[in-house]
Amino acid sequence: MSRVVVAKRVDRGDADLTEISDLARAAGYEVVGELTQTREEDAAFHFGEGKVGELASLVVREDAAAVVFDNRLGPYQTYNIAQKLPDDVEVIDRFTLILEIFGQRANTRKAQLQVELAELRYELPRAEAKASLAKRDERPGFMGLGEYDESREQDIKAQISRIKNELDAIADKEETRREQRRESGFDLVALAGYTNAGKSTLMQRLAADLEVGQNDDLHPDLDPTAESQDKLFTTLGTTTRRAETGKRDVLLTDTVGFVSDLPHWLVESFKSTLDSVYRADLVLLVVDASEPIEEMREKLVTSHDTLYERNEAPIVTVFNKVDKVAAEELEEKRAALSALAPNPVAVSGLTGENVEELAARVEDELPAWKHERLLLPMADDTMSLVSWLYDHAHVETEEYEGEQVHIEFEARPAIVEKARAKASDLSVPADSA
Repeated sequence: MSRVVVAKRVDRGDADLTEISDLARAAGYEVVGELTQTREEDAAFHFGEGKVGELASLVVREDAAAVVFDNRLGPYQTYNIAQKLPDDVEVIDRFTLILEIFGQRANTRKAQLQVELAELRYELPRAEAKASLAKRDERPGFMGLGEYDESREQDIKAQISRIKNELDAIADKEETRREQRRESGFDLVALAGYTNAGKSTLMQRLAADLEVGQNDDLHPDLDPTAESQDKLFTTLGTTTRRAETGKRDVLLTDTVGFVSDLPHWLVESFKSTLDSVYRADLVLLVVDASEPIEEMREKLVTSHDTLYERNEAPIVTVFNKVDKVAAEELEEKRAALSALAPNPVAVSGLTGENVEELAARVEDELPAWKHERLLLPMADDTMSLVSWLYDHAHVETEEYEGEQVHIEFEARPAIVEKARAKASDLSVPADSA
């Protein structure tokens, strides 16, 4: 396990190294030292040059192999800092670290492509910086920037184009699958929220121990388990399972957790995964209710910012981990965060507390169903249509009267229209006409 020093600069106030330390550990590093500075950003070193000298001494003292910065370092800043550190000590900024974690957790083709795309978008301005340094014969051949290759810029742009095309093709297939699921009568609910908020644990609570049965071919991404660990970025791709909420057929998708202060290019690289959230019928925005109010507020703002541009679905905020919160403290948090989280549902994914209330809320918030009553002739395909209704709708009554079937049901508007069309196509056998 590589030893690292974590560092952070802030314009004002005190720098908090908790998250960057957690991220470093999630990437497999051992944090052996910390350094912070409160000052305006230095154009050349990000930190003050004297502070970088202090950092170099700390690295030597702790025998660290790398410095992890909880800041966004420009290519020239990365190079300048590396010049001040001992040889072979790596400079890792916040986004390099996040990409490293993503790379470790990318187990599907889509996730691997998204990580590769983000890495290339991150590298492109650095390739341009290498070109500039090379022209000045600076030879940035170590720590952070790497050797300069004149053709690298064009290679990166070509790779970005290729990956975007492949991801677009995957996105098209997933959009087709979403529509097939809706046509099959399923409502699509997405779990979103800050990383480590307990989404996967909550998913296990909501997931039904049911097979999708005859619709198996529409759900190749269904996973029998959703991984649940006290670990950042446990979920990188998406996991979809059937959920038990009541009378409606719900497919629940767990997605990658949000992280604060992510640049646009990184969010954009994971657009294909986030489409599971953006194009759901309902989003459950999960927040760790055991955290301090200000931390919850920041994470709610981050989540809303990520969802704001593209999200099409209504949002229900879920205060999770209430088993760790006293009732009085929970009410205080509800009041303080009411503008960002109106009428949240408070649950514990760990103990199951209030999960039934959440399931009922899901049913209430999903797009309204239509009520329909059909009078069907006893034709060759009538029982096939009745069976189809049981699979795609909520059948309330089914009555047989002579040569007719009365069936009353609720379903998505599209399913009602399809049922009407199927009913109009029923043909009465000639010998009974």
